[in-house]
Amino acid sequence: MDVAFLAEMTTGPIKAFIDSDGVGQAIVLLQLCMSVASWAVIAKRILELRDQSCRSARFVDDFAVEEDPLALYYKRYAFQDTAMENIYRRTCERLAALIPERQRVLLRTDPDTPLRLGAARMELVESTCVHATDEETVKLGHGSTILAVITSSAPLLGLFGTVWGVMLAFQAMANSGSANIAELAPGISSALLTTVVGLIVAIPSTIFYNALQAKIEASAVQVEGFAEELMGKLTLHYRKSEG
Repeated sequence: MDVAFLAEMTTGPIKAFIDSDGVGQAIVLLQLCMSVASWAVIAKRILELRDQSCRSARFVDDFAVEEDPLALYYKRYAFQDTAMENIYRRTCERLAALIPERQRVLLRTDPDTPLRLGAARMELVESTCVHATDEETVKLGHGSTILAVITSSAPLLGLFGTVWGVMLAFQAMANSGSANIAELAPGISSALLTTVVGLIVAIPSTIFYNALQAKIEASAVQVEGFAEELMGKLTLHYRKSEG
């Protein structure tokens, strides 16, 4: 059985690879490297998103039980590097920095003094929250560009390799002056190998890329929803009433 398997392999992809010229072999090796890179990126991003989802869920639960939206910030909460926590921390830092010195003195002498900021200051806080949300949303898509490049370029490289191999095969046939199919077949077989490998790389990469994009979009919606809830609570607690 092993002998039969080896015989089959020496008449299949391996033989086609051996019969290929340097360009065809280089393309196949490059496609295999792209395949390894795509699986590494996919595995890393899935694990990162899963870990971030678990940590974000814990943070949201802690945030929800606090009546004061700044409570976790003033309690020196153990922030981790997740999108929601980064948005919360940066927004709270901005709000704390905009507290007038007079109010700081009042808060130190009387902690029960209600903190109120004007509309202009609250707009600055909101702009910081929006900017932080945009940055974290972009970070969620980290790695997607690499996958997109791989899924689109792998079959194109395969097509280039096939065209190149077919061109060489027909040139060899023209130089020999005969149209013997037995002479032409090995060259065509080697030429088609790059397209086959390109599809093998691109098909699973495309499937997982789309699944990963769906997960990233769902995470982005959750992050944006948290940012809106955060600003709503901050406005409710700290914005000075008009008039």
